[in-house]
Amino acid sequence: MTECVKTECPVCGPASRTPVGECHDLPIVRCNVCSLMFVGECSTVDETEEFFRTEHVDAEETTQLHYVSYRSDSLQREAAVVQRLVPDGGRLLDVGTASGYFLKEFQNAAGWDVEGVEPSAVSTNFARDHFGLNVHRGYLSEQDYVAESFDVVTSLDAFNCHRTPNEDLAEIFRVLKPGGIFALEVPGQNYRMLTGSGLLCQLLFGVPLRLNAGVNFYFYTTASLVVMASRVGFEAVESHPEAMPSHGSLPARFLKGAYFHATSLLYRMTSGACHYAPKEFLIFRRPATAATQETSEDTTSSPPNKYAPLRKVA
Repeated sequence: MTECVKTECPVCGPASRTPVGECHDLPIVRCNVCSLMFVGECSTVDETEEFFRTEHVDAEETTQLHYVSYRSDSLQREAAVVQRLVPDGGRLLDVGTASGYFLKEFQNAAGWDVEGVEPSAVSTNFARDHFGLNVHRGYLSEQDYVAESFDVVTSLDAFNCHRTPNEDLAEIFRVLKPGGIFALEVPGQNYRMLTGSGLLCQLLFGVPLRLNAGVNFYFYTTASLVVMASRVGFEAVESHPEAMPSHGSLPARFLKGAYFHATSLLYRMTSGACHYAPKEFLIFRRPATAATQETSEDTTSSPPNKYAPLRKVA
């Protein structure tokens, strides 16, 4: 029998929560302090990690379809942002590499030395075999990287799957060089709730919540991520709207593209205040000068409004 454990809000810790509903037989709750939604009870961390190692991606064709064909445009845009921010290149680590298509964008760019970490055996082998990439199978916590060894760390549409997000952020901060960049792509929460909850969701899919719980465990807002990243020492730099995966019929893809362009324009016109884009690409920086990190005991002691909002850019 699968053991279930209670989870806590990664921003506020053991704060009270309000039930939201169920998705895939897992309870979705909302923190009463910061309003972050998350899976309130689920399998153990070890069981979740084993699922991502062995079951989540079942075939090479799945990797090709979901992490290359559907994602290539977004990954190219995000690679271009990173190359603009770090024009001289450097050592880059992609956490949750999937197909490796993002890292492929750096192979012919001068000055870059890239590698990845990916739990799925299928996806790890795909990245190695199709793109000739240096990808380690497993999790970041298992790699034992030397401190301050990377100029850039990226996590693209994977961080919402992490069961220990605060610990993983601290490890990312540790392995980054002072002045290094952490680039993070996450689903847009407003878009997710617009399409994955309520009457529309019930009519289209026959369920009241469609949040892919059990693969996704935390449904982050920009504010919550700024809080969590700030606590380990990161500074928020900039952010960009991003599109959903491009799949479906030609009319469906056209409508998705039109929606992204409209919400992207709204995002930029309002400096990110109106964020209904499907995803968001956030840029954080480890300060160039030494900064004292808070202890792990303090990581859930401060409310979100302690920190300045992220600066949005076009």
